[in-house]
Amino acid sequence: MKNMIKKETLTISFDSNLTAALVPDLTREVKAILEMEPGCERVVADLTGVEYIDSTGITLIIGMYRSIDAANKKFLVSGAREEIKDLFSIIRLDNIFDIQ
Repeated sequence: MKNMIKKETLTISFDSNLTAALVPDLTREVKAILEMEPGCERVVADLTGVEYIDSTGITLIIGMYRSIDAANKKFLVSGAREEIKDLFSIIRLDNIFDIQ
């Protein structure tokens, strides 16, 4: 996982599948990144490197959204494969946050 800040936008790029085996560690990393960068007004979860996401991975994304929304910041998912976008659409996450 990598992160980058550009013009008050924090981009967190995931480079592995978001599955139950990896989510606990990723959750801790994401939380630490968000705590270190409180001045960012927008957070982007870049899923370009993600081929598969399971229900636990979806929980990670929802948790990110909730934390960011509670801080009155904007949340966006980018780079998701069509299959992942379709999954987000089926469970109506596309009505909650932006998915590009």
